[in-house]
Amino acid sequence: MKILHIDSSPFINESVSRELSAMIVTELCSRHPDASVTYRDLGIAPPPHLSAGAMSLLHNAQDVTITPELQAELDGIYQSIEELIACDVLVIGAPMYNHSIPSNLKAWLDQVCQKGKTFRYTPQGVVGLIPGKTAFVASSRGGVYSTPETLPHDFQEPYLASILELMGVADCHIIRAEGLSRQAIGREKGLAEGRETLLQILGN
Repeated sequence: MKILHIDSSPFINESVSRELSAMIVTELCSRHPDASVTYRDLGIAPPPHLSAGAMSLLHNAQDVTITPELQAELDGIYQSIEELIACDVLVIGAPMYNHSIPSNLKAWLDQVCQKGKTFRYTPQGVVGLIPGKTAFVASSRGGVYSTPETLPHDFQEPYLASILELMGVADCHIIRAEGLSRQAIGREKGLAEGRETLLQILGN
């Protein structure tokens, strides 16, 4: 088993999404001792937002001058795509920021979600090119966004599930710790509920 582990919180010691994603990877490795892990810390080393030159070349433009800076950007993009294609399991630590995801995680997704690389258009619609993978999203939120009243404000978990499905990753599990800033729930209870969800998915 090859695991690609992505963290995106800029916080290190206080991050619940980091703790939750590490919990997922540890549990997977305990069940699969032969697993290998590739780790990317987008919070510490955020990827660049796609430049016009990179976007043009990725869409087969022929008139773009490749500077050393652009070549370095393209090398990073292709490396990220190769890491995603190579993995069997994807673990994403994704805190909610302003009803959505951190911009560094969005930048990584913009890099790897590329026509002809991870999805393609057909007369029948979009077809994902990297099926057969399992994804775990370690979702952390200060509030509670899983109720009928608050669900319309959640552009974090639905977006991640949608963009992964676009690339063919339909087996996506949300491991959620929410209500972290609420006195009645808090960090420890939120993490405990996330761990319980994980064990239920993995079969205890």
